[in-house]
Amino acid sequence: MRFTSRVLRDVRVRFAPSPTGRLHLGSLRTALFNYLFARKHGGAFILRIEDTDRSRLVPGCAEKFEETLGTFGLKRDESPMVGGAFGPYTQSERGAIYAQHSERLLDSGHCYRCFCSSERLDILRKGALRAGELPRYDNRCRSVSKAESDERARNGEAFVVRFKFDKQNVAFHDLVYGSNNQIADEGDFVVMKSDGFPTYHFANVVDDRLMAISHVIRGAEWLASTPKHVKLYEAFEWTPPNFVHLPLITRDGKKKLSKRDADAYVAYYIEERGYLPVAVLNFLLRNGSGISGFQPGNLYSLDELIQRFDVNLIGTRDFMMDRSALDTYGRLAFRSTHRETLLQNVAKHLKTHASADIDPALLEPAYIQRVIDFISSNEENFAAFDELVTGDFSFFFGRPSSAAKLLERFDATTALTICDALLELERFDIAGVKAVAKQLKMKPKEVMAATRCALIDSFKGPPLSELFGFFSDDECRTRIQFLKESLKEGSVSAKAS
Repeated sequence: MRFTSRVLRDVRVRFAPSPTGRLHLGSLRTALFNYLFARKHGGAFILRIEDTDRSRLVPGCAEKFEETLGTFGLKRDESPMVGGAFGPYTQSERGAIYAQHSERLLDSGHCYRCFCSSERLDILRKGALRAGELPRYDNRCRSVSKAESDERARNGEAFVVRFKFDKQNVAFHDLVYGSNNQIADEGDFVVMKSDGFPTYHFANVVDDRLMAISHVIRGAEWLASTPKHVKLYEAFEWTPPNFVHLPLITRDGKKKLSKRDADAYVAYYIEERGYLPVAVLNFLLRNGSGISGFQPGNLYSLDELIQRFDVNLIGTRDFMMDRSALDTYGRLAFRSTHRETLLQNVAKHLKTHASADIDPALLEPAYIQRVIDFISSNEENFAAFDELVTGDFSFFFGRPSSAAKLLERFDATTALTICDALLELERFDIAGVKAVAKQLKMKPKEVMAATRCALIDSFKGPPLSELFGFFSDDECRTRIQFLKESLKEGSVSAKAS
């Protein structure tokens, strides 16, 4: 069955994360698909915060989610910060709504109060596990009459509200995975907890209905829970939304991306590694899932992704991580992003990650722009800003801290002699280095290697001619002088010992 939008303005989708920690990469991917679908069909993209699990809340997390969506250009039409006609958009502020709807299901006989203690439930769970069975409630409180249930509740006895969920076949259609038939056999599940907060499944269904959500777009891990949602819709006599489940993110097509791994979270890519947001978005869609006319190796803007998006093209193959592909998109993004935007992003990354003892002059916008221009013109493999801090290009924002690297190839006396000769040059260029080599009766390539190491603390890197073109004569002299002092200090220490 293919999706055809009959009334575009009726398309309403939501991204509904729980504020329990950092935003997962899979969550960003889910938000992206929701956003593309909404914009493609002229609909609304809504952010809803599902914070009913009060024990796991992280303060400030919800606000960070909104900030992150903004970083990626995923503009919300309705959200806790933006507002909207269907709020509140934070579940903890919707308690009266859930209480009203649970009462409705109690009155209709689809739900009942369960007064069983946590100790009794724990005994049931352990007994099932010992027997090798799936733990489930034994429906003991189903037999409690409505009158007795009401009386016990009035007397302040603690209870949860359970939904009657007998073993049955539940059929539903998914726009990605097609016809789905599942044997649901989990027993009566809780919809309202003893603390008065709803469970995820109950709040999810109530909110989607009251917020007029037309399509539920979420990860495939929720396929197994969909029968619960379908039966809740039936109990309320509501028409379910369209379901769109997305393939999972995996390491290798089998192993799910672990929450213990740093690269499972969005912050790793943007804040730690410094990839541009458009590179990450393209990476998440790199197999062309949902993108018409997709061309591998092409960088698409967010507007282009919207224009090309087609829900009927979403495949069922799990997404696999591939760092080389991410670096490809990182390189493409760096070369296609406006200079002013690059400057802002690089400056922000350096402000957060640069060494505390860095020369402030190296953080001036004019100098940062020169670095960007140099890399754009000379380095095809630059992909992420952390390469300016800890990677191959860290020499731009940090001078060599010692002579250790130089001494891997030259003895201290030779190194000092080279530094002294270089410091006598009026101008730093290839001709001058060759003149020093001739003066010292050394091979030019050896003096060039020592000069490069003095400038960038590495024997590998850009050609020396490019480094001379970038660094001023004063900066070259400063770096070589620093190395000379380091060599002299090392010699004094050696003699003292």
